[in-house]
Amino acid sequence: MSKKKKKQNNELKPEKDAPAEEIEIKLETESAESDQKDAPEEEVPSTPDAPVPPPPLPSEEAETEKPHPLLNQYHSLEGKPAIGSTFDALLKSPGTILFELKEGNSRAVAINLVIAAIGCLAVFGGIIGFFSGGMQAWAAPLKVVMGMLASCLITLPSLYIFGCLNGMDLSLRNAAALLLTSVALMGLLLVGFAPVSWIFTQSTDSVGFIGFLTLVFWLISLGFGLNLIFRAAAMMGIHRKGHLVIWALIFILVTLQMSTALRPIIGPSEKTFLPVEKKFFLAHWKDALFEDEWE
Repeated sequence: MSKKKKKQNNELKPEKDAPAEEIEIKLETESAESDQKDAPEEEVPSTPDAPVPPPPLPSEEAETEKPHPLLNQYHSLEGKPAIGSTFDALLKSPGTILFELKEGNSRAVAINLVIAAIGCLAVFGGIIGFFSGGMQAWAAPLKVVMGMLASCLITLPSLYIFGCLNGMDLSLRNAAALLLTSVALMGLLLVGFAPVSWIFTQSTDSVGFIGFLTLVFWLISLGFGLNLIFRAAAMMGIHRKGHLVIWALIFILVTLQMSTALRPIIGPSEKTFLPVEKKFFLAHWKDALFEDEWE
């Protein structure tokens, strides 16, 4: 024990030969080391975890999972497809009509739609024909039906082409069925407007006003009928409407030009059933308004 104490005392005693500066440096390093030992160890900060993305909002999930309304209606008609049930389904649940035309009793439903389209267009044309009387009483409804039938035949190939370009899974038969459903809905709406037209045809002699009123009713009915085609495309999962919009504009222009090609539908009849002179529909409207002002 005495030897160990002597060694420790010898270590603590500064060497006689060492210079004073070295002794001070040695003491400073020893004190710094002791301070480092006594100081608490610093905690290394942990790296934060990557942020977790928030869950989608309930409204967004509902929007993505919500089916199209026509899909809820895409089922068979209850009972036999009679004319009355076909009319009712066309107004309330057109998805059932599309289902029957594609997968159900397509023949019976197609016959009912043809009857609806021809009958309703003839009634609306008859109201217009009674405005002038005479030959127009039977010529006007015939021209309205012929004009719509010709417009459908002219634009059916373009509907099939533009529908396929838009991404719809269509055959030519499906395109014809879709167009027939749309025209039948237009006819039903025109029948709804027929009493209003009749009131004005019996209370005014202005050909320009009756023509304007008929044009408004025609365009409204076209809007609802064409919207049914857009809804059918959305039911198939097609949300792009560019090609169908182009076809809809073509269909509207064809129907308006057909009304001029089969003129006169409103106003006194000419000597011939069909006109001899060719005219653009805007020029025909301008001439009709000019003649009405002079009269």
